[in-house]
Order: sequence, then C-alpha cells, then structure tokens
Amino acid sequence: MKTSLLFQKIKGNLKGYEKKVKTSHDQGPPHTADIHATMSRYNWDNFQEIMNSLPEDYTGEVDVEKVKDIETRIDHYFQLYGAGDDEFKEFIKGISIYLALIAGKPLHPPGIVFSNKTTVYERKGVYYCTGKKIFIEEELSLCKYCICHSSPANSSE
Repeated sequence: MKTSLLFQKIKGNLKGYEKKVKTSHDQGPPHTADIHATMSRYNWDNFQEIMNSLPEDYTGEVDVEKVKDIETRIDHYFQLYGAGDDEFKEFIKGISIYLALIAGKPLHPPGIVFSNKTTVYERKGVYYCTGKKIFIEEELSLCKYCICHSSPANSSE
C-alpha cells in the first residue's frame, strides 16, 4: 500500500477527534512525572502533526500485513486493559500506525519514565528504550514496531 494512502486513511479516521482531543496547554507542564499526561501531550503533538500534513508529504510503501498486525496488537491490549473504550482504541490505532509505519518515531515520547523506572530517550538522533527487552516479551507487544533500540537501564546516564 502506498504510504500516502495509508496516511490519508489515518487522517480521515482521526478527523472526528478534532473536538475531542485536549490541546497540549490543557495537559499540564511539559515533562510532568504523570505518565498519562506525558502520553496525552505526545498524542496531541502527533495528532496535530497528522492534521497539519498532506498525504503527498509521505512517499514509499507500507506492508499491509504490518498494519493489520499493529491493529491486532492494539485490540489485544485494549481487551486486557481498556475494554469498552472503543473510541479511544481507534484513536490510538491511528496514532500508533502513524508513528511506527509512517513517521518513524517512538511509540512513547522520549523522556517518559514508566512505573518500573524504565525510560525512552534519544542520543545522537537514535532512540532507545531501557524497557524494550522487558516489554517486547509481553504477548502481542507493540514494541515489535517501535523504532527504539533496546538499551541497558544505565546507558542513558
């Protein structure tokens, strides 16, 4: 599938969220310790990037099987942790597919610190996740599609 067509589909699916997504200034200070606020800000920023871009900004091809696999993995995650929140699930699908297969950005924002103290960080233009080795072992983990490299916990210091 052409990347531009996938982008156009994602943007079309996300258009209905324009009035539902909080603006980033409604989400507290940047780099807050609250993982939910940090993710909300990252999702907001990437949502805005999608809404302000055009399909022709994206070239290349995307493997349709990868798109389907990401969707399956997100469905699995929401079945476990967010049953009944189908609207949010569809929003996350669009953002995640965009990040992983179109924009080539981490699925979690650099600087985030997870509850187990693992983090995502950037060094010299390369993204690392100190928890990827742990998280990728989870059934149907999205880490398979994240651009972050695995990293030992102490290498970000």
